[in-house]
Amino acid sequence: MKKFIIAAAITTLFSTMAYANSGLADRINESRSYPNKTVEHLDSKNLNAHHKQMHMEMSKSELKDHKKSTN
Repeated sequence: MKKFIIAAAITTLFSTMAYANSGLADRINESRSYPNKTVEHLDSKNLNAHHKQMHMEMSKSELKDHKKSTN
């Protein structure tokens, strides 16, 4: 029974050490070191127009690719 408890303790220790490599602490420390970082706020109308433009460009490029592949 004593060996089982020791093995469980060692397993727990190594599993928490492996989880520390997830990078969560790095992300938290990085966000704290840049507290004055600004975020660009976009107007919903401008964002909608931008998305429509992107979709039109993607559709045009897909159409060109389709025409090239069929020829």
